[in-house]
Amino acid sequence: MKDKKYYKKLAQDAAKAMDFKKAEEIKIYDVESKTGLFYYAIVATAISSPHIKAIEEEVITKFKKEKNEYLLYRDGITSQQWKVLDYGGIVIHIFDPSTREFYGIDKRYDDCKKIEWNKTKKARKTSTRTKPKTKK
Repeated sequence: MKDKKYYKKLAQDAAKAMDFKKAEEIKIYDVESKTGLFYYAIVATAISSPHIKAIEEEVITKFKKEKNEYLLYRDGITSQQWKVLDYGGIVIHIFDPSTREFYGIDKRYDDCKKIEWNKTKKARKTSTRTKPKTKK
């Protein structure tokens, strides 16, 4: 059976997937004491409608392929400004900057414990140029 510890790891994995797609201001809140319906809420910002869609698809695909986790509910399907993904123990909110500010969801969760997660390490770009040949 899936417990709070399982969903904490899943929330951290979601944050990493969102970070991989360059989501900004990613926060994980422990909201169990506030709602009782789910353990964690993840809030992130995307810079455009296509960016919101890319982040959403990254999480859905990664969870399906790597975690065998399937979306229970999705809201904001037709919205260009926000999306919500419900995985039972975690709920993921993806907003454009003005919509995130308008709804003030961070203020709603401000008194909740924030969960740490490690950002994905970006691979360094290495030069594809070959070294110049030296004379012997």
